[in-house]
Amino acid sequence: MNASAPALTREVEVQSKVRKVRTFGRFARVVCSVIFGFGVVGCGAFVLFGIFSATWPSPVLRNQGFTAAQALAALPIGFVVMGFWLAVVYQLYRLFGSLAAGEIYTSENVRRVRNIGLLYLVLAVLSIAIPFAWAVLVRTGLIEPSSPPKLEAWLSWPDTLNTLVTAGLILLASWIMDVGLYEKDHAEALKRDADLVI
Repeated sequence: MNASAPALTREVEVQSKVRKVRTFGRFARVVCSVIFGFGVVGCGAFVLFGIFSATWPSPVLRNQGFTAAQALAALPIGFVVMGFWLAVVYQLYRLFGSLAAGEIYTSENVRRVRNIGLLYLVLAVLSIAIPFAWAVLVRTGLIEPSSPPKLEAWLSWPDTLNTLVTAGLILLASWIMDVGLYEKDHAEALKRDADLVI
């Protein structure tokens, strides 16, 4: 009787926490949907702005030291970066959808967390590669140099370091989740074998 009471209390506590996780998952999934929608609209606006800026010189670009040709050249780069951010939001949307459904400790969620970490890692690499690629294109004469040069503004070492650290922490979390899930499955298999023996 005494042993069953703490077990029952623990079960009630676990169910309460699962309900909180499911509520949070539903809310976070809605937030991700809104962010993804704004991101898609933003991508469309970005493309239109780049096309119009290449056609008609924009005072915004002139104030930033960019030419119309540079705006057109930067269009695919910006589109790729925004695409990666949308992919991160989509993975979060799927993750929070699983949490809202009560599927918390699953291999799919481990994979989604790992994918988010890998996407952050790619974004960190892009934040280093894009400015240098731009500088090479300017040096070879394929793109006009801006005035003032924008390499320093684009290459932010603190931001890149933050993205790398974030990617590492997310990948570490996915690895810990994977190990924990394996241990959980292993313990459940041992319990099933013990029940069969009894």
